[in-house]
Amino acid sequence: MKNLLRRLGHSLYARIAVVYLTSLLLLSVAAAWIAISQFDQLGRELQQRQALDLADNLARVMRPGLDAGADSDAARQIARHIASINPSLSLYVLDTEGEVIADFTESACGSGYRVERESLEALLGEAPMLPVLAATPCGERPGIFSVARITHGEARRPGYLYVDLNSASHASMMAMLRTSSITRTLVAAGLLALLISGVFGLVWFALLTRRFSQLTTAVQRFAEGDYGERVAVPRDDEIGHLAGAFNDMAGTIEAQLEALRETDRQRRELVANLSHDFRTPLTSLRGYAELLLARDEVSPGERRRALGAILDNADRLTRLAQQLSTQARLDAYDRPLQCEPFSLAELAHDIVGEFQQQARQLGVSLEVIGDPLQPWVEADLGLIDRALSNLVENALHATPEGGSVRLELGEEREGIRLSVVDSGIGIAPEELSLVTQRFYRTRGSQARGEGSGLGLSIVREICERHGTTLSIDSHEGVGTRVSLLLPYVVEPGA
Repeated sequence: MKNLLRRLGHSLYARIAVVYLTSLLLLSVAAAWIAISQFDQLGRELQQRQALDLADNLARVMRPGLDAGADSDAARQIARHIASINPSLSLYVLDTEGEVIADFTESACGSGYRVERESLEALLGEAPMLPVLAATPCGERPGIFSVARITHGEARRPGYLYVDLNSASHASMMAMLRTSSITRTLVAAGLLALLISGVFGLVWFALLTRRFSQLTTAVQRFAEGDYGERVAVPRDDEIGHLAGAFNDMAGTIEAQLEALRETDRQRRELVANLSHDFRTPLTSLRGYAELLLARDEVSPGERRRALGAILDNADRLTRLAQQLSTQARLDAYDRPLQCEPFSLAELAHDIVGEFQQQARQLGVSLEVIGDPLQPWVEADLGLIDRALSNLVENALHATPEGGSVRLELGEEREGIRLSVVDSGIGIAPEELSLVTQRFYRTRGSQARGEGSGLGLSIVREICERHGTTLSIDSHEGVGTRVSLLLPYVVEPGA
């Protein structure tokens, strides 16, 4: 039981219910207090409205006694007679300033008391705003009254006949509250409305917090490892928006986890591939080095072939190291691009110069086609150099002897487009969408035992970092065109 109460005390529904019921109770008490006070005010108004002419009528009855004097025995005799008929009435004679000059009550506690003259004149006006209250003689709080202008004594001095209705009003109000069927109906209706409001509010809050509970359950399951957990979003409200935000967050986290798993898989594949790619040239290097060391006399031809093989394998290891270095730089996304203006045509000629010797050895023509005076572009020179070098190297290895590789430069509205075009073996249609994935090697590369699967993926990531797209168009047996677009240098103030 304690645990249940503790859980309820910490639940959102219990807190909302307590606040709601407390607020409803306080509101009901306030409404009841206002209703009772206004009901009492209405009763006073009705009582005073019915008694507006009472003082005039009693003044006519008491005229003979008042003519004899405001505090004469005749006036007291008539006042006692009136009190015997209606004991709830209290009669006073006031002077023109509102001071009591004759008190006809048994206690005679009002002698010398002054009633506000403004209240008297307000009630005697043509259209008084009822109820008009005054602090009556012998009274503890302002009450209703009836008043009439009179004259008294032989000198016909002016004054007021003041009739205190407070006792009669209080008695009638208490009787009304005790015996009125309307009062009982109103009380019953109020209690019923309070009950219905309380039940309806509790049910509505239960339905409202149930959606929060469902969302909480989904979050807990997600935290426990159920990354496919999602929440239904049936309504377009704040809770629905929260559920939608959770679903979006969960989808993002799930995608990131999947990306981490894929990265881990690629890392393991990279280690396996690099182990193979490094082991092969290293084994070859060791073999040729042992050959040179094992023989005392080696013919110049054998020495040349061995040294050439050693250089080829060293170049292969160098390319692998450069690719890994570039890939590491690209993976460091917090490192900004080192953009600078440069001539893309000049860079293309430099790259052709670097690979010209390799192209001659392979029997492939390598050239640049384009205007050397084209406008400059703005990009990370080191990364673009690495990307173009990878594209040229791939094109040379994919082109058979007697083929050609061209670097074509063309001006477009957005910038300079550079295309590497070869007349090589081409790429199969089913492999076109895969060749830019990290560690993917085409069937031709696997057959030749070449490549690390990093070259085109590095080029693609370099293009993405520069906000451009790598385009590949290839046909088997015809050749491949790989192109990218770099923006012009933005002139200051342009």
